[in-house]
Amino acid sequence: MVSDRELRKTIGQLFAVGFHGHDIGNDIRSLICDYGVGAIVLFKRNVRDAAQLRALCLGLQRLAKEAGHKQPLLIGIDQENGLVTRISPPVAAQMPGPMTLGATGSPDHAFQVAEVTGEMLRHFGINMNYAPVGDVNSEPLNPVIGVRSPGDDPEQVSRFATACAEGLRAHKVVPCIKHFPGHGDTKVDSHYGLPVITKTRQELDKVELVPFRHAAAQGIEMVMTAHISLPKLSDSDLPATLSPDAIGILRNDLHFEGVIMTDCMEMDGIRATHGTVEGTLKAFRAGVDNVMICHTYDVQTASIDRICEAMESGEISNERLESSLRRLEDLKSRFTSWDDALQPREPDALTEINRRGGSLAKQLYRDSTTLVRDHSSLIPLSSKAKTVFISPGPNAPQGGGAVGSGEAAPPTRVPWVSSAFGDVLRGYAADLTEIRFTDSSLSEAEWREVEEAEVVILATRNARESRYQSDLGLEVARRRGERPLVAIATCNPYDFLQHPEIGTYVAVYEPTVEAFGAGADVLYGVAPARGRLPVSV
Repeated sequence: MVSDRELRKTIGQLFAVGFHGHDIGNDIRSLICDYGVGAIVLFKRNVRDAAQLRALCLGLQRLAKEAGHKQPLLIGIDQENGLVTRISPPVAAQMPGPMTLGATGSPDHAFQVAEVTGEMLRHFGINMNYAPVGDVNSEPLNPVIGVRSPGDDPEQVSRFATACAEGLRAHKVVPCIKHFPGHGDTKVDSHYGLPVITKTRQELDKVELVPFRHAAAQGIEMVMTAHISLPKLSDSDLPATLSPDAIGILRNDLHFEGVIMTDCMEMDGIRATHGTVEGTLKAFRAGVDNVMICHTYDVQTASIDRICEAMESGEISNERLESSLRRLEDLKSRFTSWDDALQPREPDALTEINRRGGSLAKQLYRDSTTLVRDHSSLIPLSSKAKTVFISPGPNAPQGGGAVGSGEAAPPTRVPWVSSAFGDVLRGYAADLTEIRFTDSSLSEAEWREVEEAEVVILATRNARESRYQSDLGLEVARRRGERPLVAIATCNPYDFLQHPEIGTYVAVYEPTVEAFGAGADVLYGVAPARGRLPVSV
């Protein structure tokens, strides 16, 4: 007879949980020791510096060993790179994200970046990455994917996802392709609502399912589900995470035999529609193996207890439980061992990893920078010209943001551009005036600066979704007339694709200083623009 405590610790192996803080606090200690959770999710909120992160991961594994876990923890993180980078400089080198790599046109580059990323993660004791992104970004107004996808061509996304998985695997980091069956054609962010895709199965087969079918055929180890509703797949409006029909496509049609895990069950795509606790039960009944709950201890423990109740009442069978446990045990046996998990890492090794990563990244950021058009042949710009740099600032006076605190969705629509970008440009143009704008537009004095400048450089971030940015950009173009104006899209490349009145237009695909620096190199003729748009005009 299995005791309640033993059952709870067995069920806990099916959960991936997040926690708050830089150290092992009471909540995560309880989840590992009392509830037996088998996987941990790290966020930027858990990273202070390199020494702390090494100590944290090692401490988590030691705690699991002392608590009697048969196998090490899976410690995972969203290190997609680019826009979603949990371990960022100065802890680790900033690496190019999926669409940046897509713009290089080379899956080999995706492999190289994933390999360096895998080596860096393994250095810290992280053995799972929630990557590659397999979403095909076919909706330009997508609020949650965008540059997190390699592009809008299903075959290219497939090639880049496969290369990323191979690079991670080379350093024994588990790859996890997401977000099945495809989050690329939505205008709703599943962190804040339930997106609905009204495509038929035949339509999904032509686009969304292509990368996942390819990944399954290549033996991908893990797939993450999306909280999106696909009513034409069945008579149900259930999110894919809770849908036996959607999970059945993975198992029966794509013949995927690995671990199926959920996206975070505290996202509103689940929490606001079914509730996290009951949603967890529905996900397991649909065929999911591993449930992710990232934020709230009481919700995490209640969800584990709910599955225990379902086991005792017969709502979930022993066979169903054993099949998921078996998949997770097999995955751990191939990617982890106690000898490795409990091995302290040498701090000096990180220096060399970051050196190689930084060197590779610098090359690839240049290779990805895309000169979309230059009708008047303005490039290269003169470093002696009186230059005005216009960029969107935060609406609050001292604002700013960083993707990936773990508290909310990556704010991919936030119209914020780092003030460091102005410092980058000052390295080329000594006579530079910087103007930060909000939705209140520019003052009369600022408009005079714009009209009198010899060159204006306009940076935008997702201007197509942020109307005041696009309106201001077009007004700048109108006032400048034939005088030199360069627009640089620092995130989604769609900002002015359909506005030829902005005659010189550059895309760098992510709002990082490293990507913007490569764009500046192109603007001032230090490097050629080698990138190609990975999305259609």
